[in-house]
Amino acid sequence: MKLKPITPAAHGLVDYAFAIALFAVPRLIGCNKKTVQLYRGLALEIFLYSALSRHPVAIFPRIPMKLHKVVDIANLSGLSLLTAYPGIRRKPRAISFNLSMVVAGLATVMLTQWTKKDWK
Repeated sequence: MKLKPITPAAHGLVDYAFAIALFAVPRLIGCNKKTVQLYRGLALEIFLYSALSRHPVAIFPRIPMKLHKVVDIANLSGLSLLTAYPGIRRKPRAISFNLSMVVAGLATVMLTQWTKKDWK
């Protein structure tokens, strides 16, 4: 079986970076206050469930990676739907940022080594 390139530890680091980008970039690209708050709420949620997931770089590992994967997929579904939010769809930079985060997130989920031992 060919292993995928992203280990659970790397996935955890990517999640932290993903949360930081969601927290910081919308303000830097000039999104309105409500859109920035929306992204920051999502960033906090991603940071928290990543910090609580059972991977080597977790702060307080409690959530099984099986559940983490389900939450990742749900978050990416919601993030893709946010493209229709007026504060995003009316701003080309925000659309580009949002869609790039969706693509990066999907690639991370698809390329992660989700092994059975990590699912407990």
